[in-house]
Amino acid sequence: YEMEGSATLMKPASITTAQDRRATRRQKSSVRKAIYDSVHSNSKIESMSMLSQQSSEDMNPAPSEMAGFDVVGVRDEKQLRHWESILEQEPLCRRDVESAVFAGVPDAVRGKVWQTLAKMRKCKEEPLSSSLSYEELSRSAKPLVKNAVMLDIGRTFPTHVYYREELGPGQTALCNILLAYSTFDSAVGYCQGAGFLAGIVLNYFKDDEEAGFTLFKDLLTRYNLRDVYKPHMSGLKLRLYQLSRLVHDRHFELHEHLNTYEVTPSLYAVSWIMTAFAAQLPFKIAVRIMDFIFLQGIDALFKVILYTLEASENEILSLKNFEVLMSYIKETIPQKIDASFEYRVKDIFSLDLTLELRELEIEYQVLHEDLESANKAEMLETKYNLLKLQNKCHSNQITQLNRELERSRTEKRALLGRVEELEAKYREDVMCLNFQISTLQEEVELLRKRNAVLCTVLTGEAEAEGEGEGFLVTDDGDSFMVSNDPDRESIVNIESLLSEQFQPSME
Repeated sequence: YEMEGSATLMKPASITTAQDRRATRRQKSSVRKAIYDSVHSNSKIESMSMLSQQSSEDMNPAPSEMAGFDVVGVRDEKQLRHWESILEQEPLCRRDVESAVFAGVPDAVRGKVWQTLAKMRKCKEEPLSSSLSYEELSRSAKPLVKNAVMLDIGRTFPTHVYYREELGPGQTALCNILLAYSTFDSAVGYCQGAGFLAGIVLNYFKDDEEAGFTLFKDLLTRYNLRDVYKPHMSGLKLRLYQLSRLVHDRHFELHEHLNTYEVTPSLYAVSWIMTAFAAQLPFKIAVRIMDFIFLQGIDALFKVILYTLEASENEILSLKNFEVLMSYIKETIPQKIDASFEYRVKDIFSLDLTLELRELEIEYQVLHEDLESANKAEMLETKYNLLKLQNKCHSNQITQLNRELERSRTEKRALLGRVEELEAKYREDVMCLNFQISTLQEEVELLRKRNAVLCTVLTGEAEAEGEGEGFLVTDDGDSFMVSNDPDRESIVNIESLLSEQFQPSME
């Protein structure tokens, strides 16, 4: 990269001269000071971005410069022995470990190196723990989690030789690790994307599945990556905010260009962060990135993202369409990170973002609290307005009910008046009926007397006139004449007799 007017092509760490190392230290010091000044003054430090100053020739070194290196930067058995000697040190020298990681990590000791780096990592919070064994954790997973894992397991490294066989040893072991972690950390459970990190780790613990689970667990808990996979993704929101601010401060023109077309980090960087680029980059590059995640934490991901955007800034600025921009960022940019990535390692991961990210984290927390307070105030105001509206509705209902109550009272009074009228009429009708009953009783009594007299008269005449004719008197007072003589004079005599003895007024 260019520094103070001179251009120097970075050599591999193993052949760097003492002069180059001194120059590198001066450059790092200069960059750190610039970062510190930029954070506290909120100035843009776009001019201090070393990656954006590299020429196109630097981004694609000649094949001769690659001599002696494989795709992950491990030269030969000498470096393997160097790592073995480092791992045997008691206590470990962190500076030696960092230098060795930059130089490259042999696959033969990569798993052990990751375990060592994880143990060296200081936890901000008390690590999670469980009394269950690995097998018990895996068997205790919820059925819904098992179904989700089984659906996703085939899409995790589908072309990798260890994971491509359906329900083969690789998929089975990966499934067990994800199920065990979902039980171990119930606050996180299972989330897509975590399978890629687990797959990278497990690839170096094929003979010790439980050790792979332990390292995967440490990766999420000790490095504070678990917040990225929580249901509400609070950690992911923080990382996206930090990334947006980093791009804004370092590449303002690029940031504004992307914002113009509404291309935000939430649209292109979510998968990069949640899978540590394992879903976009070749496995060998994802493994190399994982080396630095174990060494530097999640900061390493920001450095890779900045590198990918800076390397293609001019191309991105030339694109003027949302769909084209999204396609280029998500598909073309990852393809540009190839085997030459190893030669950008020193440039990428030497960048110190610790202070900036910490400042941005505090800024996000403050803004988040302010936003929550504003949201809370807005919610209270909304609730107040809602209660006010409800109160108005209730007032209208009360007014309507009062009207109905008054109408009901009026109807009640009318009904009471009607009832009084009906009661008066009823009493009058009862009196009339009682009078009629009394009158009828008098008539009945009169008729009984007439009947008695009639019976007496008829009986006497019947005895006097003989046996040929007479009257039959029934029990209910009725009587009729029995005679063979058609002469009815006697009946007239009886009626005249009754008329003379009884002359009542029926009115």
